[in-house]
Amino acid sequence: MDIDAWRREDPEFTRAVTQIHEPGALPTDPGIPDRHAYWELLPPDVRARLLEKAGRCLTWWAGPDADGRPGALAVGDRGLCRVGQVLRDGVAEFRGQRTRVEPGSLRSRTFDGSPAPDGRATAPGLPGAPVLRLELDPGAQGVLGHFPLPVQDFLQRPFLAGEARVTADWYYDETVEPERTTWFVALVLSTERALTLAEGTRSLDRGRRPDQAKWHGIQYHQARLAPR
Repeated sequence: MDIDAWRREDPEFTRAVTQIHEPGALPTDPGIPDRHAYWELLPPDVRARLLEKAGRCLTWWAGPDADGRPGALAVGDRGLCRVGQVLRDGVAEFRGQRTRVEPGSLRSRTFDGSPAPDGRATAPGLPGAPVLRLELDPGAQGVLGHFPLPVQDFLQRPFLAGEARVTADWYYDETVEPERTTWFVALVLSTERALTLAEGTRSLDRGRRPDQAKWHGIQYHQARLAPR
């Protein structure tokens, strides 16, 4: 029996809980436009093609890559799509790629994100259940940690029965007002065969503790990806 099949049938695996992550820092750079402003910096035909390939949009963002070049990501009911700028013969051009969503595999949920009365949340699972850990880099763990515990479990669980490396993409922005601070946060986890994603808006009223921040609805999804 292969390791994936063993894990699926092992009762310890089926009753296990996923690792719960703590929220990390979300630093922002005022010099970088938010996703809406950066989206307008992309050529119209690039934007149109990206959205066409993605299908009904579940989440998207645009911004600079690690080298400061413009790019964008969109996930829809038809695929996980990325576009970025590359140099070809010294000329900058945009290149895109899509991994198709397997038809009929998309599962979607909504979480209202209301904080627990005591400001805490209870991890999914029974006391004493084994904890399964997904290998993610610290930055991805910190972003994941901002989501409520049921959402964290939903995002991680599809990847725990396999050995494939998980890629994490994320985006957030911050709006500071006199009465409150508001964050938009989106996270996509993917392998060659599966993806999960969540996006939502969270606010913290002035004078409140960080654990009293409130989510104003979270949309989160799972889907299988078709082999290339």
